[in-house]
Amino acid sequence: MTTLLAFVFVLGVLVFVHESGHFLTAKWVGVRVKVFSLGFPPAIIRRTWGDTEYQIGALPLGGYVKMAGDNPMESTGDPEEFMSRSKWERLAILFAGPLMNLVLAILILTVLFMVGIERPAGLDDPAVVRFVAEDSPASRAGVAPGDHIVSIDGSPVANWSEALDHFLVNANETLTVSLLRDDEAVELALDIETRGEDGIGYAGVFPAVQPQVLRLREDFPAQHAGMLPGDVITKVDGAPIFYFTELITAIEERAGAPVLIGVLRGVDVLEFDLTPQKDGDRWLIGIEFNPAPTVIHRIPNPALAFGAALDETSRFTRLTFVVLGRLISGRASVNTLSGPIGIAEASGETARRGARQLFMFMAFLSLNLAILNLLPIPLLDGGHMAIIAAEGLAGRDFSLRVKERILQFGFVMMMMLMVTVIYVDLSKIEAIGKYLPW
Repeated sequence: MTTLLAFVFVLGVLVFVHESGHFLTAKWVGVRVKVFSLGFPPAIIRRTWGDTEYQIGALPLGGYVKMAGDNPMESTGDPEEFMSRSKWERLAILFAGPLMNLVLAILILTVLFMVGIERPAGLDDPAVVRFVAEDSPASRAGVAPGDHIVSIDGSPVANWSEALDHFLVNANETLTVSLLRDDEAVELALDIETRGEDGIGYAGVFPAVQPQVLRLREDFPAQHAGMLPGDVITKVDGAPIFYFTELITAIEERAGAPVLIGVLRGVDVLEFDLTPQKDGDRWLIGIEFNPAPTVIHRIPNPALAFGAALDETSRFTRLTFVVLGRLISGRASVNTLSGPIGIAEASGETARRGARQLFMFMAFLSLNLAILNLLPIPLLDGGHMAIIAAEGLAGRDFSLRVKERILQFGFVMMMMLMVTVIYVDLSKIEAIGKYLPW
Protein backbone atom coordinates (compact mmCIF):
# COMPACT_ATOMS: atom_id res chain seq x y z
CA MET A 1 0.00 0.00 0.00
CA THR A 2 2.90 2.37 0.79
CA THR A 3 4.34 1.79 -2.66
CA LEU A 4 1.02 2.50 -4.41
CA LEU A 5 0.29 5.65 -2.38
CA ALA A 6 3.84 6.98 -2.82
CA PHE A 7 3.72 6.30 -6.58
CA VAL A 8 0.37 8.08 -7.01
CA PHE A 9 1.57 11.02 -4.90
CA VAL A 10 4.92 11.43 -6.68
CA LEU A 11 3.62 11.01 -10.21
CA GLY A 12 0.47 12.98 -9.46
CA VAL A 13 2.41 16.02 -8.25
CA LEU A 14 4.88 15.90 -11.15
CA VAL A 15 2.18 15.51 -13.79
CA PHE A 16 0.02 18.23 -12.23
CA VAL A 17 2.94 20.68 -12.19
CA HIS A 18 3.92 19.81 -15.77
CA GLU A 19 0.43 20.10 -17.21
CA SER A 20 -0.22 23.28 -15.19
CA GLY A 21 2.67 24.87 -17.07
CA HIS A 22 1.00 24.13 -20.40
CA PHE A 23 -2.43 25.13 -19.09
CA LEU A 24 -1.48 28.48 -17.52
CA THR A 25 0.67 29.56 -20.47
CA ALA A 26 -2.06 28.60 -22.95
CA LYS A 27 -4.57 30.68 -20.99
CA TRP A 28 -2.07 33.55 -20.80
CA VAL A 29 -1.57 33.75 -24.59
CA GLY A 30 -5.29 33.34 -25.31
CA VAL A 31 -5.64 29.67 -26.30
CA ARG A 32 -8.83 27.92 -25.21
CA VAL A 33 -8.17 24.78 -23.12
CA LYS A 34 -10.80 22.10 -23.60
CA VAL A 35 -9.53 19.40 -21.20
CA PHE A 36 -7.11 19.33 -18.26
CA SER A 37 -6.55 15.70 -17.25
CA LEU A 38 -4.54 14.01 -14.53
CA GLY A 39 -4.19 10.41 -15.63
CA PHE A 40 -5.57 8.82 -18.78
CA PRO A 41 -9.13 7.68 -19.60
CA PRO A 42 -11.49 6.34 -18.55
CA ALA A 43 -12.26 9.36 -16.38
CA ILE A 44 -13.34 8.63 -12.80
CA ILE A 45 -13.97 12.27 -11.83
CA ARG A 46 -15.06 14.95 -14.31
CA ARG A 47 -16.09 18.58 -13.71
CA THR A 48 -16.50 21.54 -16.07
CA TRP A 49 -15.64 25.14 -15.16
CA GLY A 50 -15.83 27.75 -17.88
CA ASP A 51 -14.49 26.43 -21.18
CA THR A 52 -12.41 23.65 -19.58
CA GLU A 53 -13.31 20.15 -18.46
CA TYR A 54 -11.16 19.00 -15.55
CA GLN A 55 -10.83 15.28 -15.01
CA ILE A 56 -8.91 12.56 -13.18
CA GLY A 57 -8.28 9.42 -15.22
CA ALA A 58 -8.20 5.85 -13.98
CA LEU A 59 -4.68 5.26 -15.36
CA PRO A 60 -2.27 7.37 -13.23
CA LEU A 61 0.62 7.18 -15.70
CA GLY A 62 0.63 10.76 -16.95
CA GLY A 63 -1.77 13.45 -18.02
CA TYR A 64 -2.54 15.89 -20.79
CA VAL A 65 -3.92 19.30 -21.70
CA LYS A 66 -6.22 19.28 -24.72
CA MET A 67 -6.24 22.69 -26.41
CA ALA A 68 -8.59 23.87 -29.11
CA GLY A 69 -7.06 23.31 -32.53
CA ASP A 70 -3.87 21.62 -31.26
CA ASN A 71 -4.36 18.96 -33.93
CA PRO A 72 -3.54 20.53 -37.34
CA MET A 73 -6.22 18.36 -38.98
CA GLU A 74 -8.89 19.82 -36.65
CA SER A 75 -7.81 23.45 -36.82
CA THR A 76 -10.44 25.89 -38.11
CA GLY A 77 -8.51 29.15 -37.92
CA ASP A 78 -10.25 30.37 -34.77
CA PRO A 79 -7.87 32.85 -33.01
CA GLU A 80 -8.35 30.92 -29.73
CA GLU A 81 -6.92 27.75 -31.28
CA PHE A 82 -3.37 26.58 -30.67
CA MET A 83 -2.43 26.46 -34.37
CA SER A 84 -3.67 30.03 -34.85
CA ARG A 85 -1.12 31.49 -32.43
CA SER A 86 2.35 32.63 -33.47
CA LYS A 87 5.26 30.20 -33.42
CA TRP A 88 6.76 31.94 -30.37
CA GLU A 89 3.49 31.59 -28.45
CA ARG A 90 3.20 27.91 -29.34
CA LEU A 91 6.84 27.34 -28.31
CA ALA A 92 6.15 29.08 -25.00
CA ILE A 93 3.16 26.82 -24.30
CA LEU A 94 5.15 23.69 -25.09
CA PHE A 95 8.24 24.78 -23.15
CA ALA A 96 6.23 25.75 -20.06
CA GLY A 97 5.60 22.12 -19.01
CA PRO A 98 9.26 21.04 -18.79
CA LEU A 99 10.16 24.44 -17.33
CA MET A 100 7.70 23.92 -14.46
CA ASN A 101 9.27 20.53 -13.73
CA LEU A 102 12.70 22.14 -13.66
CA VAL A 103 11.47 24.87 -11.31
CA LEU A 104 9.86 22.27 -9.05
CA ALA A 105 13.10 20.26 -8.86
CA ILE A 106 15.14 23.34 -7.93
CA LEU A 107 12.53 24.46 -5.38
CA ILE A 108 12.44 21.04 -3.68
CA LEU A 109 16.24 20.82 -3.57
CA THR A 110 16.50 24.34 -2.14
CA VAL A 111 14.10 23.49 0.68
CA LEU A 112 15.86 20.17 1.31
CA PHE A 113 19.24 21.88 1.59
CA MET A 114 17.74 24.37 4.06
CA VAL A 115 16.20 21.73 6.33
CA GLY A 116 19.08 19.31 5.86
CA ILE A 117 19.69 16.90 3.02
CA GLU A 118 20.77 13.32 3.75
CA ARG A 119 23.77 12.31 1.66
CA PRO A 120 26.28 9.44 1.71
CA ALA A 121 29.19 10.25 3.99
CA GLY A 122 32.49 11.29 2.45
CA LEU A 123 31.22 12.70 -0.87
CA ASP A 124 32.62 16.18 -0.25
CA ASP A 125 36.04 14.91 0.88
CA PRO A 126 39.10 14.99 -1.43
CA ALA A 127 39.21 11.80 -3.51
CA VAL A 128 41.82 10.06 -1.36
CA VAL A 129 41.39 6.29 -1.52
CA ARG A 130 40.94 4.83 1.96
CA PHE A 131 39.82 1.33 1.04
CA VAL A 132 40.21 -0.91 -2.02
CA ALA A 133 37.90 -3.91 -2.31
CA GLU A 134 39.45 -7.28 -3.02
CA ASP A 135 39.18 -8.63 -6.56
CA SER A 136 37.83 -5.30 -7.82
CA PRO A 137 38.79 -3.26 -10.90
CA ALA A 138 40.81 -0.94 -8.65
CA SER A 139 42.74 -3.74 -6.93
CA ARG A 140 43.58 -5.35 -10.29
CA ALA A 141 44.71 -2.00 -11.69
CA GLY A 142 47.05 -1.44 -8.73
CA VAL A 143 45.19 1.32 -6.88
CA ALA A 144 46.28 1.44 -3.23
CA PRO A 145 44.96 3.05 -0.04
CA GLY A 146 46.33 6.57 0.27
CA ASP A 147 46.27 7.24 -3.49
CA HIS A 148 44.77 10.63 -4.33
CA ILE A 149 42.61 10.63 -7.50
CA VAL A 150 43.52 13.82 -9.35
CA SER A 151 41.77 13.36 -12.70
CA ILE A 152 39.81 10.81 -14.72
CA ASP A 153 40.15 10.75 -18.51
CA GLY A 154 41.73 14.20 -18.29
CA SER A 155 38.86 15.74 -16.28
CA PRO A 156 39.97 17.17 -12.91
CA VAL A 157 38.43 15.52 -9.85
CA ALA A 158 37.83 17.76 -6.83
CA ASN A 159 36.10 15.31 -4.48
CA TRP A 160 34.64 11.84 -4.12
CA SER A 161 31.30 12.92 -5.58
CA GLU A 162 32.95 13.76 -8.91
CA ALA A 163 35.06 10.59 -8.89
CA LEU A 164 32.09 8.32 -8.20
CA ASP A 165 30.03 10.08 -10.90
CA HIS A 166 32.67 9.04 -13.45
CA PHE A 167 32.59 5.44 -12.24
CA LEU A 168 28.79 5.15 -12.06
CA VAL A 169 28.10 6.20 -15.66
CA ASN A 170 31.02 4.41 -17.32
CA ALA A 171 30.22 0.75 -16.79
CA ASN A 172 32.23 -1.57 -19.06
CA GLU A 173 34.56 1.28 -20.03
CA THR A 174 38.30 1.68 -19.45
CA LEU A 175 39.11 4.96 -17.70
CA THR A 176 42.51 6.60 -17.43
CA VAL A 177 42.93 7.54 -13.78
CA SER A 178 45.68 9.96 -12.73
CA LEU A 179 46.81 9.58 -9.11
CA LEU A 180 49.17 11.16 -6.66
CA ARG A 181 51.02 8.49 -4.67
CA ASP A 182 53.53 9.80 -2.13
CA ASP A 183 53.74 13.05 -4.16
CA GLU A 184 54.52 11.09 -7.35
CA ALA A 185 52.23 11.11 -10.38
CA VAL A 186 50.85 7.69 -11.33
CA GLU A 187 48.57 6.89 -14.27
CA LEU A 188 46.51 3.69 -14.36
CA ALA A 189 43.96 2.11 -16.70
CA LEU A 190 40.85 1.21 -14.71
CA ASP A 191 38.37 -1.25 -16.27
CA ILE A 192 35.01 -0.34 -14.75
CA GLU A 193 32.68 -3.27 -14.07
CA THR A 194 28.89 -3.43 -14.06
CA ARG A 195 27.23 -4.00 -10.71
CA GLY A 196 23.59 -4.42 -9.76
CA GLU A 197 20.38 -4.69 -11.75
CA ASP A 198 20.62 -1.06 -12.90
CA GLY A 199 23.89 -1.62 -14.77
CA ILE A 200 25.84 1.06 -12.88
CA GLY A 201 29.62 1.21 -12.91
CA TYR A 202 31.75 -0.18 -10.07
CA ALA A 203 35.43 0.52 -9.42
CA GLY A 204 35.96 -0.87 -5.92
CA VAL A 205 37.46 2.23 -4.29
CA PHE A 206 35.93 4.01 -1.32
CA PRO A 207 36.40 7.19 0.71
CA ALA A 208 37.02 7.29 4.45
CA VAL A 209 33.64 6.00 5.61
CA GLN A 210 34.20 4.57 9.07
CA PRO A 211 31.77 1.82 10.12
CA GLN A 212 28.72 3.08 11.96
CA VAL A 213 26.76 0.98 14.44
CA LEU A 214 23.25 0.34 13.11
CA ARG A 215 22.11 -1.95 15.90
CA LEU A 216 23.60 -4.14 18.65
CA ARG A 217 23.04 -7.85 19.18
CA GLU A 218 21.81 -8.76 22.63
CA ASP A 219 24.21 -10.42 25.10
CA PHE A 220 27.29 -9.66 22.99
CA PRO A 221 30.38 -7.73 24.11
CA ALA A 222 29.52 -4.44 22.38
CA GLN A 223 26.16 -4.18 24.15
CA HIS A 224 27.60 -5.14 27.52
CA ALA A 225 30.36 -2.52 27.18
CA GLY A 226 27.86 0.29 26.54
CA MET A 227 28.23 0.94 22.82
CA LEU A 228 25.18 2.54 21.20
CA PRO A 229 23.55 2.67 17.74
CA GLY A 230 25.00 5.62 15.84
CA ASP A 231 28.51 5.20 17.26
CA VAL A 232 31.18 5.62 14.57
CA ILE A 233 34.13 3.24 14.92
CA THR A 234 37.35 5.06 14.06
CA LYS A 235 40.17 2.89 15.45
CA VAL A 236 41.12 -0.68 16.32
CA ASP A 237 43.96 -1.03 18.86
CA GLY A 238 44.96 2.55 18.08
CA ALA A 239 45.16 2.04 14.30
CA PRO A 240 42.68 4.06 12.18
CA ILE A 241 40.19 2.15 10.04
CA PHE A 242 38.26 3.49 7.08
CA TYR A 243 35.84 0.75 6.08
CA PHE A 244 33.75 -1.86 7.92
CA THR A 245 35.59 -4.84 6.42
CA GLU A 246 38.79 -3.61 8.07
CA LEU A 247 37.13 -3.95 11.48
CA ILE A 248 35.84 -7.43 10.64
CA THR A 249 39.30 -8.52 9.49
CA ALA A 250 40.97 -7.08 12.59
CA ILE A 251 38.58 -8.95 14.92
CA GLU A 252 38.92 -12.24 13.02
CA GLU A 253 42.74 -12.01 13.04
CA ARG A 254 42.79 -11.70 16.83
CA ALA A 255 40.91 -15.01 17.19
CA GLY A 256 39.26 -14.06 20.45
CA ALA A 257 41.97 -11.85 21.92
CA PRO A 258 40.81 -8.55 23.47
CA VAL A 259 40.52 -5.61 21.09
CA LEU A 260 40.45 -1.88 21.88
CA ILE A 261 37.76 -0.11 19.82
CA GLY A 262 37.93 3.67 19.33
CA VAL A 263 34.52 5.32 18.90
CA LEU A 264 33.26 8.77 17.96
CA ARG A 265 29.87 9.53 19.57
CA GLY A 266 28.79 12.99 18.51
CA VAL A 267 31.80 15.09 19.54
CA ASP A 268 32.93 12.65 22.25
CA VAL A 269 35.86 10.29 21.67
CA LEU A 270 35.43 6.99 23.55
CA GLU A 271 37.27 3.68 23.85
CA PHE A 272 35.87 0.22 24.59
CA ASP A 273 37.97 -2.82 25.54
CA LEU A 274 36.08 -5.81 24.11
CA THR A 275 36.73 -9.53 24.04
CA PRO A 276 35.16 -11.03 20.90
CA GLN A 277 32.69 -13.87 21.38
CA LYS A 278 32.66 -17.08 19.36
CA ASP A 279 29.54 -17.54 17.23
CA GLY A 280 29.76 -20.59 15.00
CA ASP A 281 33.07 -20.33 13.17
CA ARG A 282 33.35 -16.54 13.57
CA TRP A 283 34.51 -14.14 16.27
CA LEU A 284 32.01 -11.31 16.86
CA ILE A 285 31.59 -8.29 19.12
CA GLY A 286 27.86 -8.05 18.30
CA ILE A 287 27.60 -5.11 15.93
CA GLU A 288 25.43 -4.74 12.84
CA PHE A 289 26.78 -2.03 10.56
CA ASN A 290 25.07 0.68 8.59
CA PRO A 291 26.24 -0.36 5.08
CA ALA A 292 25.86 3.18 3.74
CA PRO A 293 26.56 5.78 6.45
CA THR A 294 25.03 9.16 5.74
CA VAL A 295 25.47 12.73 6.93
CA ILE A 296 22.97 15.60 7.07
CA HIS A 297 24.18 18.48 4.91
CA ARG A 298 22.32 21.64 5.96
CA ILE A 299 22.52 25.14 4.44
CA PRO A 300 20.19 27.47 6.38
CA ASN A 301 20.93 30.50 4.17
CA PRO A 302 18.24 30.54 1.39
CA ALA A 303 20.56 32.09 -1.21
CA LEU A 304 23.32 29.55 -0.57
CA ALA A 305 20.78 26.72 -0.50
CA PHE A 306 19.44 27.90 -3.87
CA GLY A 307 22.99 27.93 -5.25
CA ALA A 308 23.57 24.39 -3.98
CA ALA A 309 20.28 23.32 -5.60
CA LEU A 310 21.42 24.78 -8.93
CA ASP A 311 24.74 22.93 -8.63
CA GLU A 312 22.96 19.64 -7.89
CA THR A 313 20.57 20.23 -10.80
CA SER A 314 23.48 20.93 -13.15
CA ARG A 315 25.30 17.79 -11.96
CA PHE A 316 22.30 15.54 -12.45
CA THR A 317 21.53 17.05 -15.86
CA ARG A 318 25.10 16.44 -16.99
CA LEU A 319 25.02 12.82 -15.80
CA THR A 320 21.65 12.26 -17.49
CA PHE A 321 22.98 13.38 -20.87
CA VAL A 322 26.11 11.23 -20.42
CA VAL A 323 23.90 8.19 -19.82
CA LEU A 324 21.63 9.09 -22.76
CA GLY A 325 24.65 9.40 -25.02
CA ARG A 326 25.92 6.00 -23.92
CA LEU A 327 22.48 4.45 -24.46
CA ILE A 328 22.19 5.88 -27.97
CA SER A 329 25.70 4.68 -28.87
CA GLY A 330 25.00 1.24 -27.41
CA ARG A 331 27.69 1.51 -24.75
CA ALA A 332 25.24 1.45 -21.83
CA SER A 333 22.81 -1.27 -20.81
CA VAL A 334 19.08 -0.71 -21.15
CA ASN A 335 18.94 -1.83 -17.52
CA THR A 336 19.74 1.78 -16.62
CA LEU A 337 16.19 2.63 -17.76
CA SER A 338 13.17 2.50 -15.47
CA GLY A 339 9.51 2.46 -16.38
CA PRO A 340 6.34 2.79 -14.31
CA ILE A 341 7.04 -0.37 -12.30
CA GLY A 342 10.56 0.76 -11.45
CA ILE A 343 9.35 4.25 -10.53
CA ALA A 344 6.62 2.77 -8.32
CA GLU A 345 9.12 0.55 -6.50
CA ALA A 346 11.55 3.46 -6.03
CA SER A 347 8.71 5.67 -4.76
CA GLY A 348 7.74 3.10 -2.15
CA GLU A 349 11.33 2.45 -1.09
CA THR A 350 12.16 6.13 -0.64
CA ALA A 351 8.88 6.78 1.17
CA ARG A 352 9.72 4.07 3.70
CA ARG A 353 13.11 5.72 4.28
CA GLY A 354 11.51 9.04 5.18
CA ALA A 355 10.22 12.31 3.75
CA ARG A 356 13.68 13.66 2.89
CA GLN A 357 14.46 10.69 0.66
CA LEU A 358 11.01 10.76 -0.96
CA PHE A 359 11.26 14.44 -1.86
CA MET A 360 14.84 14.01 -3.07
CA PHE A 361 13.61 11.26 -5.40
CA MET A 362 10.73 13.49 -6.50
CA ALA A 363 13.14 16.33 -7.33
CA PHE A 364 15.36 14.16 -9.50
CA LEU A 365 12.38 12.50 -11.18
CA SER A 366 10.91 15.93 -11.94
CA LEU A 367 14.22 16.99 -13.48
CA ASN A 368 14.33 13.75 -15.46
CA LEU A 369 10.81 14.43 -16.73
CA ALA A 370 11.84 17.92 -17.84
CA ILE A 371 14.88 16.59 -19.73
CA LEU A 372 12.94 13.74 -21.34
CA ASN A 373 10.17 16.05 -22.56
CA LEU A 374 12.66 18.44 -24.15
CA LEU A 375 14.21 15.71 -26.30
CA PRO A 376 13.30 16.11 -30.00
CA ILE A 377 11.10 13.00 -30.04
CA PRO A 378 7.76 13.31 -31.86
CA LEU A 379 4.73 13.32 -29.52
CA LEU A 380 6.83 14.79 -26.70
CA ASP A 381 7.01 18.55 -26.08
CA GLY A 382 10.51 18.65 -27.51
CA GLY A 383 9.35 16.91 -30.68
CA HIS A 384 6.58 19.47 -31.27
CA MET A 385 9.06 22.28 -30.54
CA ALA A 386 11.50 20.79 -33.05
CA ILE A 387 8.80 20.75 -35.75
CA ILE A 388 7.92 24.40 -35.09
CA ALA A 389 11.60 25.35 -35.15
CA ALA A 390 12.14 23.45 -38.40
CA GLU A 391 9.14 25.20 -39.96
CA GLY A 392 10.58 28.53 -38.87
CA LEU A 393 13.92 27.73 -40.50
CA ALA A 394 12.20 26.51 -43.66
CA GLY A 395 10.03 29.64 -43.82
CA ARG A 396 6.85 27.63 -44.29
CA ASP A 397 4.58 25.22 -42.46
CA PHE A 398 4.87 21.54 -43.29
CA SER A 399 1.92 19.85 -44.97
CA LEU A 400 -0.62 17.96 -42.89
CA ARG A 401 0.58 14.71 -44.48
CA VAL A 402 4.16 15.33 -43.34
CA LYS A 403 3.05 16.21 -39.80
CA GLU A 404 0.85 13.14 -39.69
CA ARG A 405 3.78 10.90 -40.70
CA ILE A 406 6.02 12.52 -38.06
CA LEU A 407 3.42 11.93 -35.34
CA GLN A 408 2.90 8.32 -36.46
CA PHE A 409 6.66 7.75 -36.29
CA GLY A 410 6.71 9.32 -32.83
CA PHE A 411 3.87 7.09 -31.67
CA VAL A 412 5.76 3.99 -32.79
CA MET A 413 8.93 5.21 -31.02
CA MET A 414 7.05 5.89 -27.79
CA MET A 415 5.36 2.48 -27.87
CA MET A 416 8.72 0.77 -28.44
CA LEU A 417 10.24 2.74 -25.56
CA MET A 418 7.32 1.91 -23.26
CA VAL A 419 7.50 -1.79 -24.09
CA THR A 420 11.27 -1.73 -23.50
CA VAL A 421 11.15 -0.05 -20.10
CA ILE A 422 8.30 -2.28 -18.90
CA TYR A 423 10.26 -5.33 -20.07
CA VAL A 424 13.33 -4.07 -18.19
CA ASP A 425 11.22 -3.44 -15.08
CA LEU A 426 9.80 -6.97 -15.22
CA SER A 427 13.25 -8.49 -15.77
CA LYS A 428 14.38 -6.94 -12.46
CA ILE A 429 11.61 -8.78 -10.57
CA GLU A 430 13.12 -12.12 -9.58
CA ALA A 431 9.89 -14.10 -9.78
CA ILE A 432 9.28 -12.88 -13.35
CA GLY A 433 12.74 -12.08 -14.72
CA LYS A 434 13.95 -15.69 -14.63
CA TYR A 435 11.32 -16.61 -17.24
CA LEU A 436 12.24 -13.80 -19.67
CA PRO A 437 14.65 -14.52 -22.55
CA TRP A 438 17.20 -11.83 -21.49
